Amino acid sequence: MSRLTAIVGALGLLLACPRAEAQHWEASGFAGYTPSVDIDRRAPDVNQLDVRGGFVWGIQAARFFTTHWGAEVLWTQQESALEGGTITSGAFDFFTMTVRQLHGNVVYEFGASEAKVRPFVFGGLGATFFSAADLQSETKLSLDYGGGLNYFLWRRIGIRAHARFNPTALHDKSAGDVCDPFGFCQSWLPQMEFAAGAVVRF
Repeated sequence: MSRLTAIVGALGLLLACPRAEAQHWEASGFAGYTPSVDIDRRAPDVNQLDVRGGFVWGIQAARFFTTHWGAEVLWTQQESALEGGTITSGAFDFFTMTVRQLHGNVVYEFGASEAKVRPFVFGGLGATFFSAADLQSETKLSLDYGGGLNYFLWRRIGIRAHARFNPTALHDKSAGDVCDPFGFCQSWLPQMEFAAGAVVRF
């Protein structure tokens, strides 16, 4: 009985070890660019109307439960504006705003757990937070999905790059002559994000 117990215990350890090694954390900080998004609905004398693109930065933390599958939390912030323009006055800002996003994603990483190059894809949902001076802040549902690459220069430290499509549900297309300030008379705000930064795994 003691020999059988020892064998079962040894097998249990052998099976448990790969699982323990496969489980790990990843954390990253990144910066990048979000392009402008045109607003379709506009006054007749306005020939340009968009949510201005610009610098975006954020942080990310992921827990991998197997070699490939994990879950992450991703937070970003961008300084933006509702930008307009007419033929006579040129470009101007209706108002400046801060756009923040918080998303929870499912992540799949390709390759071995200790590989130097690990491509990944992800997708999930969360919230977009709009705020501006003299306007009431609003929170709206948003989605995101995309892909990228982790390149580990050392065993634990590397470089992360990703492209992310992160549309926000505005539900304001049916508005009358007066739009919600953060609805832009649109159903969706289809933003993109291109970013890179440092990643640590442990």
